[in-house]
Amino acid sequence: MKKILLVLTVVSSFFYTSCSSDEKNDGDGDSSTTPLTSITASSNLSIVDKGDTVIFSATGNNGVNLTPNATFYVDGVQISGNTYVTSTVGTIDVYATHTPSGGTMMTAATMQVTINNVIRFNKKVLIEDFTGTWCGYCPRVAQAIDLVKAQTSDAVVVAIHRGNDPYNFTGAGALENQIGLTGYPTAMLNRNIDWEYPETSTSSVNQAVVMTVGANPKLGIAMETTTAGTTSTVDVKVKFGRPFTNLKLVVYALENGLIYDQTNYTSYFGGSSTIANFEHNHVLRSVLTSSILGEDITGNTNFDDNFTKSFTYTIPSSVNASNVQFVAVVLDSSGRAVNSRSVGANENQTFEIE
Repeated sequence: MKKILLVLTVVSSFFYTSCSSDEKNDGDGDSSTTPLTSITASSNLSIVDKGDTVIFSATGNNGVNLTPNATFYVDGVQISGNTYVTSTVGTIDVYATHTPSGGTMMTAATMQVTINNVIRFNKKVLIEDFTGTWCGYCPRVAQAIDLVKAQTSDAVVVAIHRGNDPYNFTGAGALENQIGLTGYPTAMLNRNIDWEYPETSTSSVNQAVVMTVGANPKLGIAMETTTAGTTSTVDVKVKFGRPFTNLKLVVYALENGLIYDQTNYTSYFGGSSTIANFEHNHVLRSVLTSSILGEDITGNTNFDDNFTKSFTYTIPSSVNASNVQFVAVVLDSSGRAVNSRSVGANENQTFEIE
């Protein structure tokens, strides 16, 4: 008798649970015990830049995701799906509707998304190559840079020579400490990303190239240079396409076309153990800002503001004035290069607005 009563109790319990679950089902696959009585609309972002995509969601009061079965409206106009590409500046009103199976349509309370104006600029990748004429594996990075340049004109290169080298740049120590340099060659992308070894592989070349595409930076750089005799003047202009804070500026003076033998342990550039009369380009000669880690950008850095600063480079007798090049880099608070640009002597650049 006890066994029979036990079986009946279990069956009765199962029957009650199953019936209760069915009775509470709202008709949209919801197994929650809370009836669906209202919905709420939300977005992945409440403040966006013009041209960005916003993703909307609809959730029932019982926590069920109703997005696939909801209809969304922006400023009273129904949109397709739940994504919206912003095209105006200001505030948009968003709400959603949902009709449960066999029920009455429910409307979510209106929410707002703020859209800010922006300016988008051409995107560059900064490659800082820690190298040396004595470094037998450094031609690998030189080859990788050539491969990147074959695919994009938006690579900004700085070759920082170190060690027993006629182009040794003694002021690189602070930057080497910051990136945690342990050996040569080392190459960094946008200052705080390691260029993956081997840099010449298809995936590593692509690692650098893809950093010139995608979301455009909201910060642009333009330079005007004047060289007369042994003096170069560099006017660096930075334009802000949205508000920024805690930015730093680095300005380099480089030299191209330096001919000197390069030790080589690789198969590149003919594979000889010494590459005779190798042409060294983008060689760092001077840092014009107060630090290689950057100096503060001051003043207003809000949308459409401009920052300008002039630098003077006295060209030493060891540097060919006709081969001088300049690079400007703007860093964010994490030390990442937001954008960068290079310029030759006696050039007047305009902002590269996309």
